[in-house]
Amino acid sequence: MLTLLKSPADHVVALRLEGNIDQASLTPVIKECDERLARHGRISLLVEIERFGLITPAALLNDIGYALRHLGDFEREAIISKADWLRHVTEFSKHLVRSMEVKHFSPAEREAAYAWVAELPRKGAPSGKPAAAEKSTH
Repeated sequence: MLTLLKSPADHVVALRLEGNIDQASLTPVIKECDERLARHGRISLLVEIERFGLITPAALLNDIGYALRHLGDFEREAIISKADWLRHVTEFSKHLVRSMEVKHFSPAEREAAYAWVAELPRKGAPSGKPAAAEKSTH
């Protein structure tokens, strides 16, 4: 299940992953991302992983499709987890997705993760969408 958490900054979508993911738990997260993208052009993610479960095929396809449509719209992703193997996956993912910074934090580093992900995105959006604050008023 995905649960939205209180965000450390308006450009950050924060959530907790605990167990299985289905379309019903993914839909509010996508809606939240869309709303923040409309305001900022580029956003960041903070994911606190309690435990992994399964993801339904529909949710997986929706998640992959969303990620591909918004490649370049995400600035940073902070992953907080006690699963040390995720640190290795995070390091590997840096070579696959260069448009977004990804860092793994242990639960003891939670405060540092929130501070890091809350840093403001770089100006401009590689996807071609201007950030809301940068839109022309002409």
